[in-house]
Amino acid sequence: MLKYTHTRRHPTGDVYASSRREADLKTATLLGTLVFVSVCAASLQVSSPDSRSDLPQYASGDELVRPEGYREWIFLSSRLRVNSKASSGEGETFGDVFVSPSAYHQFRATGGWPDKTVFVLEKRMSWSKSSAETVDHYETDLMGISVEVKDTARFAEKWAYFSFDSSTKTAKANPRAMCWQCHNGGGAVENTYVQFYPTLKPLAQQFGTYRQAVEGPDSLRK
Repeated sequence: MLKYTHTRRHPTGDVYASSRREADLKTATLLGTLVFVSVCAASLQVSSPDSRSDLPQYASGDELVRPEGYREWIFLSSRLRVNSKASSGEGETFGDVFVSPSAYHQFRATGGWPDKTVFVLEKRMSWSKSSAETVDHYETDLMGISVEVKDTARFAEKWAYFSFDSSTKTAKANPRAMCWQCHNGGGAVENTYVQFYPTLKPLAQQFGTYRQAVEGPDSLRK
C-alpha cells in the first residue's frame, strides 16, 4: 500500500522570506535614489549659473586679485582699435570682452547687473596680412587686461576699474577720471557698454533698462 506523506511548510517561513525580499527591494531602491540625488547634486554644482567661483576676490584691502579662468566665462564682444596717427599695421589692438557667468544669467533674467558682477577686457596686439583685395587682422600677444567690478559695499560709486599688465597679480582701483566717468556717461546699462554687446542689447531694451540716449552722435567717441 502506498503511503502518502504531506509536508506542511510552516507559515512563519513564508512570511520571513517575503519580508526579507521586501527589505532587500527597499534597500536597493533607497541606494538607487541616493546615487541619483548625488549625481544630480554634482551636476548642479558644476553647471549652476550661481557658482561663487566668478566673484571678485581681494587682497590687501581693496586690491583686486587678477581673475583666473575668465576665458571660460561668457564672451560678449570684440573690437579692433586703430590708432589713426600710427602707420599701417601699428597701433592696432584687439579687445575681447568677457563677463562672469553668474552675472550674465542674472542679466538675461532681469536686464540688470547684480552686485559682484565682473567684466574682463582682454587686450592683445594685432598682426595684419594684406592682399590685393583684403586686409586681415589677427590677434597675437597678450598686452594686459582691464577689469570692471560692481561692488556696492566696497566702492562708493558702485563700479570700480582695474588695470593689469600681462603678469600683474593684484591691482588697485584706477582713479575716477580714468575710467569711471566715461563708463558712467556712455554706458547703455549702468556703467556698461551694452550698446556694443549685440546679444544683450535687445534684452536690455525689452526690460526697459537700456538708455537710448547713449546712441547719440557723441557716444562712439567715448
